[in-house]
Amino acid sequence: MKLNVVLTFIVIALAGLSAFGFYIANEGDIYRILITAGSGLSLVVTLGGLLALSSPNRGSIVNVRVVSGLFFLALLIVHIVFSFTGVVFSPYIIITGALLLLYILLCYLIIRALKSA
Repeated sequence: MKLNVVLTFIVIALAGLSAFGFYIANEGDIYRILITAGSGLSLVVTLGGLLALSSPNRGSIVNVRVVSGLFFLALLIVHIVFSFTGVVFSPYIIITGALLLLYILLCYLIIRALKSA
């Protein structure tokens, strides 16, 4: 598995635009930069798994893309909820960090299983 360079740039641009949207939505909030950086990072990681990964065997990457899509939606919903209800520092960091680490663990386990098979 490898990253497609063009799609990686598109993923970074999409995540940057969504992070900017969260920046604008949190105008006047003390944790404005936190949710902007958090959304940018988490959406780049999940969109990268969804769009930018490529493999010679198309069937082998389906599981990673499904997991990436589910976690992208979950993290997007979490960021929308925290944007419009007000960001509380500790729960935001814990929930977003736990989801992102769980996503990375699941993708690692899927890729490791594919390599051993």
